[in-house]
Amino acid sequence: MKKLFALLLAGLLVASFAACNNNPADTDESTDNGDTTTDNYIVIGTDESGNDITETVTEPTSETENDPSETDPVFTDIEKTIVVFASVATVRTSTVIADNNAVGWPTEGRELVATGESEKWYRIEYEVNGETTTCYIAKTVAADISVLDAFTECEPEEIEVIVDALNVRSYPSAASDNSIRGSLTKGTKVTRVAVSESWSRIVYEVVSETETDEEGNAVVETKYYYVSNDCIKAPEAETTETAEETTVAEETTAAEETTAAEEN
Repeated sequence: MKKLFALLLAGLLVASFAACNNNPADTDESTDNGDTTTDNYIVIGTDESGNDITETVTEPTSETENDPSETDPVFTDIEKTIVVFASVATVRTSTVIADNNAVGWPTEGRELVATGESEKWYRIEYEVNGETTTCYIAKTVAADISVLDAFTECEPEEIEVIVDALNVRSYPSAASDNSIRGSLTKGTKVTRVAVSESWSRIVYEVVSETETDEEGNAVVETKYYYVSNDCIKAPEAETTETAEETTVAEETTAAEETTAAEEN
């Protein structure tokens, strides 16, 4: 039994380490990352009467592992364009996840019009078998497209990753792991084309999951994805510092020339 407990404890430590490797520096301009905890227990022995002796273990559970089902959702009427950021999302006829209510599978980048939203779902009008039907899509796979309008375009510039592992996301939010498309290691340099307060839009190459070339090889696609500003070194800081140093040097030179002229 002690051996079993040791194995279980080791497994929990490994899971904890893996969770720490998920960018702590990722930030979200609108929501928290949604991490929750779940209490479980493991049997560590038996007492004199043969009853199990248990110990409670708190294990982290990521947002994407939580079932977003809502049995009695309260919807607020809205008119908002949302965008799918998961590779493939599921549109359902109910806000409860079940095998028999999936009616559509829009892919990343698909825009949809939401007519209502609850805590965990958007209500949409979706075409099913040629008819427009009221359906639902979870917020773990789609989000408000207007967030993308907060970015200011800039001249393509090189930025450098300054953390051990940086998540590359299809949507500028750490609220759902469904937006993760890859990872960049420390020292990697990529091109930034737009920036917001907390995120940078970068040029990123991904291997297509659906398209192949004439030889049957997967097509490499260039897309605009997002990384956290907290995890990169941008050129602005260096440029500003250099400019300040240049200004000081110019002012010093000018002062010296003025002094010399006065002395003469």
